[in-house]
Amino acid sequence: MAHSMTAYVRVMAIRDGRFVEFAYALGDDDLSVELIMPFAAFDEFCRREGAVMLGPAEAAGAPPPAGPGLYRPPAGAGG
Repeated sequence: MAHSMTAYVRVMAIRDGRFVEFAYALGDDDLSVELIMPFAAFDEFCRREGAVMLGPAEAAGAPPPAGPGLYRPPAGAGG
């Protein structure tokens, strides 16, 4: 994909030993989408995007994920 912004990837979990659940951000790692892909597709996606791997969210001071498919309010918002 041709874009000039830095792509960021943060692995959130491994599902069923076959899938990678991860957050993907483009340009700003504060705004991301969560995706899930088989390992091979994830590797190709990261290579194609030239993604920078970020450490675990907990290490960055973010709250742990609430669970798959559950809304998580932005940091600082009442919940």
